[in-house]
Amino acid sequence: MRGSIRARGATFTALWYLDDPATGRRVQHSKGGFKTRRAAQDHLNSIIGKVQDGSWQRDQPLTVLELFEEHWLPAQRTRGLRPATLEQYGHVVADWIVPNVGGVRVAALKPATVTKLADHLATTTSAAGKDGLSARSVQLTVQVLKAATKWANVTGLIGRDPLVGVPRPRVESTSMLAWTTKQARTFLEITRDDRLAIAWALLLTRGLRRGELAGLRWSNVDLDAGVLSIIETRIVVDGRPITSTPKTSAGRRTIPLDDALVALLRPLRAVQAQEQLRAGLAFDRRGYLVADELGRPYSPEWISKRFEQLQLATDLPRIRLHDCRHTAASLMLASGVPTKVVSDLLGHSSPTITLTTYAHVMPGMAEQAGAALSASLLG
Repeated sequence: MRGSIRARGATFTALWYLDDPATGRRVQHSKGGFKTRRAAQDHLNSIIGKVQDGSWQRDQPLTVLELFEEHWLPAQRTRGLRPATLEQYGHVVADWIVPNVGGVRVAALKPATVTKLADHLATTTSAAGKDGLSARSVQLTVQVLKAATKWANVTGLIGRDPLVGVPRPRVESTSMLAWTTKQARTFLEITRDDRLAIAWALLLTRGLRRGELAGLRWSNVDLDAGVLSIIETRIVVDGRPITSTPKTSAGRRTIPLDDALVALLRPLRAVQAQEQLRAGLAFDRRGYLVADELGRPYSPEWISKRFEQLQLATDLPRIRLHDCRHTAASLMLASGVPTKVVSDLLGHSSPTITLTTYAHVMPGMAEQAGAALSASLLG
């Protein structure tokens, strides 16, 4: 096998020659567009290595639609991924990728293709009248497309990954808000007669995620032992709630309940037992803790809307439902609870995530710890 590098304007092209087994004739192959001679040479060396070990093959005339529907999505279904993850992949592919670039050959994808796709998704009004996708949805779309082309290259469907090195669109982090102890207490006092009073208490004192709260069942709660277990979640995929599992092993955890929380849970269980007797066969017997009078679980989105409604009747700073989790974490850290304990309660996979997320709480704690140590050693 022979190969060479040729300069073409401001770029370089790698060329190599192979014998066609069918005709015996020497056939030229090439790949251009490299910004440096070194990059072209590295690519040529890679091709030579693959030819020598028998792993090289020409790019197939594979379209993006064929890659996803015939190869990548079926492969993901064999990986043991969560149903919610698989459903999300299917939604991203069917609604955002295929309608826009489904007919494009995978080998012909370029960074400019991704940029154009991202801009289109972010600015085009949907059939439902929504003004473009969120930055996170656009980022997810590009991430899925890049994952598919990388997989196609690794598995030999294509000879090279056309999107290698293409960055994901950036997502500006949402500002984190949290209530003070006084503000959180005020909200819990105002809502103590609300049907979801225990929900607000669990969110603000234990930092549960919305999906964890919505998926909590009485079978996961042991009032005598004073613990509840996070085993499954209810999340929203493509506009409807589905049952799923925590993303990580750290998310599957046991959370202690103090006497105050147990005192809120016992009467709620008694109320639901009476409602079940009255409703008879119409009662949903799946045993969800956060449920209506017929035992039907509230959707995660409804819980968020209810939280927003209750805030309107107060003078408290407006926060998102997820900020209740931030409130719980911030108040625990500020009160001196060890980071590892907070991390375990929140279901973080590592205390490093806790420290990174809530670094704004740490400076004051460091000052207090330093002052206490100085007092004990120097005072």
